[in-house]
Amino acid sequence: MARKLGYALGVLLLWALSAQGQEMAPAEHPRVAVAPFAVHTAQPQPQLSTGVQELIAQSLLNLGVELVPLPEVRRAAGNQPVASESQALDLARRLKARYVIWGSLTQLGDKASVDGRLVDAERPAAPQVLFVEGDWANLVDAAQQMAQQVTVHVLAKAVVADVSVRGTERIEPDAILVQVKTKKGELLSQETLQEDLRTIYKMGFFETVAVDVTDTDKGKQVTFVVREKPSVVDVKIKGNDKIKDKDILAAISTKPFTVLRMNVVNDDANRIVKLYHQKAFFHAEVSPSVEFPQDPRKAVVTFRIKEGKKVYVKRVTFTGNKHFSDRKLRGIMETKARGFFSWVSDKGVLDREVLDTDLDRLTAFYHDRGFMDARAGTPSVEMKDDGFHVTIPVMEGERYRVSSVQVQGDLLETTPKVAEKLELKEKQYFSREKLRKDLDTLTKHLMDAGHAYAEVDPMVTKNQESHTATVVYQLRKGPVVHIEKITITGNTRTRDNVIRREIQLAEGDRFSVSALERSQLNLRRVDYFEEVDIQSSQSSSSEAMNLNVKVKEKPTGALSVGGGYSSEDGVFVGGNIMERNLFGRGQYLALKAYLGGQTSRYSISFTEPWLFDIPLSAGFDLYDWYREYNDFDKDATGGKLRISHPFGTWSRWHLAYVFESAKVSNVAEDAALIIKDQEGRQIKSSLIGSIERDSTDHPFLPTRGSTVKVSLEYSIPYLGSDSDFVSVVCGVGRYVPLWWKFVGFAHVKGGYIFELDADKPAPIYERFFLGGINSIRAFRWGDVGPKDPETGDSIGGIKFGQVNLELLFPLVEKIGMRGVLFFDAGNAFAKGEDFRLNDFRKAGGMGLRWNSPLGPLRIEWGYNLDRKSGEDTSNWQFSMGVFF
Repeated sequence: MARKLGYALGVLLLWALSAQGQEMAPAEHPRVAVAPFAVHTAQPQPQLSTGVQELIAQSLLNLGVELVPLPEVRRAAGNQPVASESQALDLARRLKARYVIWGSLTQLGDKASVDGRLVDAERPAAPQVLFVEGDWANLVDAAQQMAQQVTVHVLAKAVVADVSVRGTERIEPDAILVQVKTKKGELLSQETLQEDLRTIYKMGFFETVAVDVTDTDKGKQVTFVVREKPSVVDVKIKGNDKIKDKDILAAISTKPFTVLRMNVVNDDANRIVKLYHQKAFFHAEVSPSVEFPQDPRKAVVTFRIKEGKKVYVKRVTFTGNKHFSDRKLRGIMETKARGFFSWVSDKGVLDREVLDTDLDRLTAFYHDRGFMDARAGTPSVEMKDDGFHVTIPVMEGERYRVSSVQVQGDLLETTPKVAEKLELKEKQYFSREKLRKDLDTLTKHLMDAGHAYAEVDPMVTKNQESHTATVVYQLRKGPVVHIEKITITGNTRTRDNVIRREIQLAEGDRFSVSALERSQLNLRRVDYFEEVDIQSSQSSSSEAMNLNVKVKEKPTGALSVGGGYSSEDGVFVGGNIMERNLFGRGQYLALKAYLGGQTSRYSISFTEPWLFDIPLSAGFDLYDWYREYNDFDKDATGGKLRISHPFGTWSRWHLAYVFESAKVSNVAEDAALIIKDQEGRQIKSSLIGSIERDSTDHPFLPTRGSTVKVSLEYSIPYLGSDSDFVSVVCGVGRYVPLWWKFVGFAHVKGGYIFELDADKPAPIYERFFLGGINSIRAFRWGDVGPKDPETGDSIGGIKFGQVNLELLFPLVEKIGMRGVLFFDAGNAFAKGEDFRLNDFRKAGGMGLRWNSPLGPLRIEWGYNLDRKSGEDTSNWQFSMGVFF
C-alpha cells in the first residue's frame, strides 16, 4: 500500500505541474531578439560582438526559443551594441519582438564575464539581470549558460537547473541518475518525468518513488525522492542434505546487507532448483519466505528445500536409425544411462544443454560417414518410476560418395604432392571431418610457404539423383609474409633469451605456421609457464607480421616426497628439492635424498640445457649411496658427466661418463657365493649412450603419443673399470585415446647384460631387480627375479622383460584426477636361464593419479595374480610431490 501511495503522489504532483504549465503557457511562443554585445578586451576584437550574439542565438534555438533572424536585428540596431533599456525597448517595437537581450563581454585574464539584460516589451518593468562567468577559451559554454537563464524567463517550460536524489541509504544516487532521462540543462518535460518515475520504480529497489520540482534563479531543481525496500540481514538454507550451504549461497543473488527484492528471491529459488537438477534431484522443491523478526526494515530470507530422490537417465533409444545401432549412437553422446562407475562421475545425470550438444554430435557423426542430409531431431524425454527415458528421432537420409576432388586457385610447386595426401578420395563416402582435415592440410601447406593470410574455401556440390558430391578446394595464398618483430611479455623471472631459444622463428624469417605451432609446444614442454599464447599482429606493411609472445609463469621449484613400506627398510621416505629454472636461466638444480631403515641415498644434479647458447645440454651428477642388504652392505660414491642434443622433432641423444667407487662389506657367512665373490671395493668407469623419443602431450597425464628409449652402457677395463660388461636396455610405450575419455597405455621394456669377461662380472647391484611402482606393482622392489637356490637371496638377473598395460579414465576431471586399472607382467633371469614368457610374474590392480595443486600424486594397489608360498598377496605403492 505504501508503494502504491508513493507512486500515486508522484503522478499527482506531475499532473499538477502539467496543469500549472498549461495555465502559464501562452497561446504563441514569444519572439526574442538578441542584440550585438559590447566587447571589452585588452586588444580590440570587434568581431566578438557578433560572435557572442551568434553563440547565444544558437543556444536559444537549441532550447526551442523562437528568435528574430539575426540579419534583421543587425539592420535595426545599425550593427551596434545596445547600450540602454530604452534602446532595447525601441528595438523590440521595431522588430515586433517581446524580449530583447543585450549586454557585454569582458575579458579578465583567462576568464570571461558575460553581463546581460533581458527586457520584456509587454511588461516594461526593471530588466532581468543575467550574469555568467567562465573560461575565455570556452565561450561556447558561457553562451549556453546565458541562454539557459534567458529560457527560464522567456518560456513557460523551464530549464532543468539540476537533478538530484533524496532518500537513498544503500543504493548510490548515481545508480538512479544514470537511469533517468531528465538531465541538467534540458527543458523540463512532464512526460519525461513520468517515464523517469516508472523507470526508477522498475529498478526494484524502492517501495515509494516521488518527484519534487522547485524554482531556483537558474531554473528548475528536480529531486527524485525514494524510499528503499527493507534490507536483507540474513539468508537461511533449510532442508538441504546433499548440497552444502556454501554451494547454494554461492549460486544465488540474495545476500546479507542487500536490498530485499522479491523478484530476485523468486529467481534464486529457481536457481537452487536448477542446482539440484544438475545433481539429478529432479523432484526437488524450493519454497522461499521472508520474515521481519525484529525490525520491519530488516528481512530474514529463508529457502526451505525438499530434496526428494535422485532421478537418473535410465534408457537412451533412437528411432529412424537403420545404418547404425543404438549402442553405436549412444557411444557418441555425453548423455548416458546410469552405470556401474556413475558414483564417481556425473554419468546418468540429465542435462538439457548437454543433450542439445549431443544432437550436434550425432548429426556430425552421420555427416562424417556420408549422410550429408542427416540430422537428429528434438528428443522426447519421459520421466518414469525408474528414471528418464530419452528417445531421439534420427533422419538419416541418403548416403553420398565423393565423385571428384580438385584443388584450384593459387597453386604452389609442392601443391600436387600435398594433394595426394588429402583424406577425401574419389569413390569414398563423404566426410565432413576429412573435409576439415583437408582444409587444415592445405591451409598449413600455404602458410608454411610464408603465406600467413592464406585462405582455402571448400565448394561442395551435391547431386541428389546420383547421391554423389564434388569437392573443389579453392586456394588463395596472399602475399609472402616475414617476421618483423617478436615481443615477449609476462615473464617476470624467466629471461627473454630462455624464451626466444624455444621459438622456431626469428626476426626476418619467413612465416611458417608449423614453426609457430612447434614454438608454442616447446614453450609448454619446458614447463616453466602456466599459460603460453603466441599471437600475431599486423606490422608496418601487408608483407610483414609481428609476433607477441605472452606467458604466465608458474612455480618451477619443487619439494617432492614419496614413501612406502618394505621388509628390507620398513617405513622409508624419499624426496628432492629441485629448481627447473634456476635464476630464470632455464638451468636445472636438484638435491635428492632417500632415507630408510637400511638405505640412504644422496645426490646433487645440475644441468645447463643450452650450453654455448645452442641446444646442447650438459650437466653432472654427484651421489653417495649406502644400502644394507640381507647379506651384505654397499657403500658407493660417484659422479656422472653428461651431454645431450635433440634431433628430429621429438628425439634426443645422450652421452655420459660414469665413475663410481663402491665397497661391498659385512658379507654374511651364509650369503650366496656370487655375493661373497664381490666383497671389497670395486671401481666402475663406463660410458653410457642412449637415444630417446617422447611425443606425449602431457608430462604426467598424457592422452596420446609415444615414448621410446634405448640405452647402452660400456664398463670395460680400458676405461679403468674393475668389471667388464655391456648393458642394453630398451623401452617402448604408447598412449592411445579409446572410446569416450578412456586412454589406453601399453609399455614394453627389456634388457640384457653381456658379461665380456667371466673373471670380471657385472656387480650384483648392476643386475636387474623388478618390483615396485614402476615395474610389477604387486611386489616390493627386488622381489621379482632370480634367487640363489641354496640361500634364497635375490641375486638379480642379467636379462629381463616386463609388460605394463593400463586403462586410464577421468575420476574428477575438473581437478585433474584420473583412475587407472592395470595389468603387469615380467621377470628377470639369471645367466644360463632361458628367457621364458611363461615364467613372467603377473599382477593386476587399480589406483588413482592426481595432478594436484601440490604436485603429482600416485596411489596404486597391486594384487599378486600367481602368488607363491611366502609372498604377499598384495602391496600398496605410492608417490607424491609438493610444489613451491
